[in-house]
Amino acid sequence: MQTPTDRFIMQWFLLHQTEYKLYPSRWILLTSVTLLNLANYSHWIAFASVAKQAAEFYHVSGSQVDLIPTLSYGLCIPFCLLAVFIVERRGLRTGLLLGAWLTAAGGALCCLATLPELFGKTWWSKHISFSLTVFGQALTGMGCPFISCVPTKVSQNWFGDSERSVATIILGMSNPLGLVLGQTLTPFFVRQPTELPLLNLVWFLPSLPGFLLTVCGVGSSLPPTPPSSSAASAIQSKRRPFMGTIVQLFRNKAFLIIFLFLGAAMGYISTLQTKLEQILCARGYSDQLAGLAAAGIIVAGFLASFPIGLLAQKTGKLIPISKVSCVPAVVLLGVMWWVLVQPGLPHLVLISCLLLGVFSLGIYPVMLELSVECTFPLDESVVTGLCYLSSAFQGVLLMFVENLFETPLQTEEELSIQTCRPVQQAIVTEDMEHMKAKDYTNYLLFINIYMAILIVVFFAFFNTEYRRTKATEPRNHSPVEENSLLKDLKSLQES
Repeated sequence: MQTPTDRFIMQWFLLHQTEYKLYPSRWILLTSVTLLNLANYSHWIAFASVAKQAAEFYHVSGSQVDLIPTLSYGLCIPFCLLAVFIVERRGLRTGLLLGAWLTAAGGALCCLATLPELFGKTWWSKHISFSLTVFGQALTGMGCPFISCVPTKVSQNWFGDSERSVATIILGMSNPLGLVLGQTLTPFFVRQPTELPLLNLVWFLPSLPGFLLTVCGVGSSLPPTPPSSSAASAIQSKRRPFMGTIVQLFRNKAFLIIFLFLGAAMGYISTLQTKLEQILCARGYSDQLAGLAAAGIIVAGFLASFPIGLLAQKTGKLIPISKVSCVPAVVLLGVMWWVLVQPGLPHLVLISCLLLGVFSLGIYPVMLELSVECTFPLDESVVTGLCYLSSAFQGVLLMFVENLFETPLQTEEELSIQTCRPVQQAIVTEDMEHMKAKDYTNYLLFINIYMAILIVVFFAFFNTEYRRTKATEPRNHSPVEENSLLKDLKSLQES
């Protein structure tokens, strides 16, 4: 609790501080969060990229293999509110420690479940091995929100104004980069079911340096002194009750629009990443093309986020830049709906996925910055955490509605070109159900219209004042303010 002296010192600091100190430990913090995000996201998506090999290795059905990434992703929803509460109440370091321990412990358990088979030994049955893997992935799913809700909190409280956008880009894009690494690289070293133990070992390793850096290198939730005037202003502002912060956020029209739009955008990308292999194999495309297309979305978005983010920082025009990027995205949604259900257009598939990444993921860091601008000085972890909760909830919803639009392939020509399972396979067993070719035309039409509607809502109705930017503007303080603070100091010294 702040004493009167503490409050006076902070007020005096805000009035007179013109240069702010940056601490080298901010890079340790950024590296630890980035590594933990990469390890967490790459591990759970890796199973979806080699589902056939995993089903054969564990001696389970395709639907049981799907339980691994689904459980990890689904646990993000209930644990998200817990994560933002702990980070907001107990501080950044406490939340990161919990996330690091859960990510490392979950990865270690998955690794232990299959490690003996790398050396040709068997310590337990396949059933126990599979159960340990599912439990390990559940732990990483619990730890994910503690890491994913902190990008803007780290960049706001540890980085200066000139570095903040780059820090947000690196931290914000570490999640999708983890997805592309797990989805793209895993099929190259897990070609046979016997090689599946490599998956658990390879994607456990990045969590170790992330865990050690967090435990040994992150010593506090905040730097000794603020890195910018907006950080100092946020620290000085009165702390609100947690539920009061939630209520205030949901009374903020600008935040509500970002909550729905940003959540839908990230949920849509996650859904497309998960379903793309099944969508494309139904039209005769290879798993390699599906992997390249999925990777193209993330890589293009990551590369585009730097010029878009830096342009937004330099010009201060976050709202116009984000809205201009939305216009091509609406057109692309219509193009992709047609392209993804047509056979024999591999180049168009790749080009449309690359462009989708540029105009959807490319503005993700800018949207994170906008979410802080419209809610300042409320806690950044709560703001980002609720956006993450929205993306997880809408992602699960968009994945679930596939069942409502499930349509088998109709014609002999469609059945002959599909590559989801061998054409000569007449009987589809339970183990092969996840490889069944379907017509995704209506499903893609639904999720693309859903996303297009929310883009239009954002374009037409979103507007906000830049509250954080205003807090960084230099203010001329009157002699009355100076004299008042001097009198306060004198009375504090006399008491």
